[in-house]
Amino acid sequence: MNLTKQAIPHLENIQRSIFHTLNSLNSSLSQTQQAHADILKTGVSNDMGLATKLLSQYANHQDFDDANQILSSTPEPTTCSYSTLIYAYSKQNLFTQSLRVFAQMLSHGLAPDTYLLPNIVKACTRLLSLETGKQVHAMVFVYGFYLDSFVQSSLIHLYIKCQNIGDAHKVFDRLAQPDVKTFSALLAGYARQGCVDVAKILFNVMGRLRVEPNVLSWNGMIAGFNHSGHYEEAVILFRRMHFEGFTPEEHSVSSVLSAVGDLENPKLGFQIHGFVIKQGLLENECIISSLIDMYGRCACTWNMSKVFHEMENLDVIACNAFVTGLCRNGLVENALEVFRQFQSQGVELNVVSWTSMVAGFSQNGKGIEALELFREMQTVGMKPNNVTITCLLSACGSISALMLGKAAHCFSIRRGISDAMNVSGALIDMYAKCGRIQMSRLYFDRISSRDLVSWNALLGGYAMHGKAKEAIEIFHLMQRSGQKPSSISFISVLSACSQAGLADEGCKFFDSMCKEHGIEARMEHYSCMATLLGRVGRLEEAYNMIERMPFEPDACVWGVLLSSCRVHGNVNIGEAAAKHLFELEPTNPRYYILLSNIYASKGMWNEVDAVRDMMKAMGLRKSRCYSWIEVKNKVHMLLAGDESHPQMAQIMEKLNKLNLEMKKSGYFPHADFVLQDVEEQDKEQILCGHSEKLAVVLGPLITPPGAPLQVVKNLRMCVDCDAVIKFISSFERRDIFVRDINRFLQLDVISDVV
Repeated sequence: MNLTKQAIPHLENIQRSIFHTLNSLNSSLSQTQQAHADILKTGVSNDMGLATKLLSQYANHQDFDDANQILSSTPEPTTCSYSTLIYAYSKQNLFTQSLRVFAQMLSHGLAPDTYLLPNIVKACTRLLSLETGKQVHAMVFVYGFYLDSFVQSSLIHLYIKCQNIGDAHKVFDRLAQPDVKTFSALLAGYARQGCVDVAKILFNVMGRLRVEPNVLSWNGMIAGFNHSGHYEEAVILFRRMHFEGFTPEEHSVSSVLSAVGDLENPKLGFQIHGFVIKQGLLENECIISSLIDMYGRCACTWNMSKVFHEMENLDVIACNAFVTGLCRNGLVENALEVFRQFQSQGVELNVVSWTSMVAGFSQNGKGIEALELFREMQTVGMKPNNVTITCLLSACGSISALMLGKAAHCFSIRRGISDAMNVSGALIDMYAKCGRIQMSRLYFDRISSRDLVSWNALLGGYAMHGKAKEAIEIFHLMQRSGQKPSSISFISVLSACSQAGLADEGCKFFDSMCKEHGIEARMEHYSCMATLLGRVGRLEEAYNMIERMPFEPDACVWGVLLSSCRVHGNVNIGEAAAKHLFELEPTNPRYYILLSNIYASKGMWNEVDAVRDMMKAMGLRKSRCYSWIEVKNKVHMLLAGDESHPQMAQIMEKLNKLNLEMKKSGYFPHADFVLQDVEEQDKEQILCGHSEKLAVVLGPLITPPGAPLQVVKNLRMCVDCDAVIKFISSFERRDIFVRDINRFLQLDVISDVV
């Protein structure tokens, strides 16, 4: 009896301690575990109230293992018990787990309430799980919650995020009294999908129903129009917002600056910059970064630098925008210098910083430097993301670094990002640019969900390899698969027709682009058509087409025509094209060289001298011709006529031996491709110095017998080099892949077809 009397106060103290711990918001995990142990000791573990509170404490401390154990050991769990764990998972953004617990709750025959359902819909929204969301929507009707405004609002957000704007509007129409929040969400959804007219009508309906828009309403529409490519609408809406008395803030200003950058309209940018100054928003880091990005897109590098250097505190986002802006305008060396300064100043550079540099060098034709930066990025311990890998693959493709590209592919597999849409497209493009179009097709066929980028990458690969038949087949397959071709798709298929000389087929595609697909021809399409017609010698037709273009042709279009005149030796049209080019780009030496070559091919040496005198007077020099070959993850670069390579003596010795073997086989150099007034023996010597020949001859010196060779040239390859490399492929019994500025040539030991 005495023992019992002594035990009762002790038990009461334990129970008070348990209740205090479980009801406190500040209890630690160890205190919760002690309370759990006391519950088991005192035999009150079947108390549903205590079990739910204990579960809640474990969940708050993110001890989900113990929380799940409590739930599974509870004989008769309630909706409240499950809801507690679901809320905790959602709070930590563990939405897959919260849906799993919800499924367990339903399997126990428990019904959700109006508080839980919006949380479950939110989980579906964050996971972009439309099918699961539709099942939850059905439950809303089953359990009679279809009139609950919170549930309806969450469903609207679900359908908008999953780009199912039609169902979102259906739910919206059932609302008894839509509020500004649901109106704003639907407006942003329509704007984001580019439904300009519908968004405007809905905005007017909002006014008629006397629902006053707020800043979020305006911001959602401006950001939505910017996202869907309706940049002018975004700017107009920003002006209207200001006119109607709403003060634009961080998000609206950043969105409209992004739209102005895409419009490449610096005058608008100056106006908004002035507005930012008047509103005192220059202290906002997000707006400063947006200003830097806008000026970079508008090619206003001086203004961009001024905004950046006037910053009081260096911010990594602004630093990234500045580096990206420099790279976008071709100032990659300046960007690298600034990047090094950031490193020395202790700026905490992130993966975006490094990716911007890798992308900048890759996009500016400096693939080797891009690869070196990636290696340095790994050395400092910065983990690349899928965007970095995409840029790396682009760099590998630009210099045909196949082994490095394969290594990047393996890296993406290890990181589990090889199936990301942007990585898939980059892999297809990389293998094509490295001469492995079969690998591109193999990888393309493995993709379960193909986007437009993947289709266009394969189309571009077939075009690069001159495989017009395959490109046309893929173009039609893309349409049959329900994927609408884009302007880039037509550039690829027109380029493929051009490479194969299929002028009539190309003209049909060009005509169908506008008539059947509603795509207006851009400068790139006219450039493809000029190439297409010029390749088959229809120079008059190409010239007339350019003259009839609906906008002023640029240097690229006239340059294509001038190149075709060089191939076909047409002096008159060549001179007409050169005249336009000298006005558009007077300091580009390439056009003077092309005109000089046309004159030289006709033996017009006085005109050749006149053109060269013009270049000399303007201080212009011929672009250096170079080629490179990748061996054992190392890229060897060789310049035409350059003797600086350490193995040049061996290269020339090997080349001379090959020349002797070629002459025995009946080969004679194509001396007419030496456009200089020199003796025949000197012409032959000049041909020997072409960079692609040097790179191909270096290959057998540093690789095992029979190993394939891969060479890239920065300019067009001449017919003589084509013939020589074909002979080397047969003589050395090696597959040789050569890519020049126009196309990829695969020379193998079993075929003489180029």
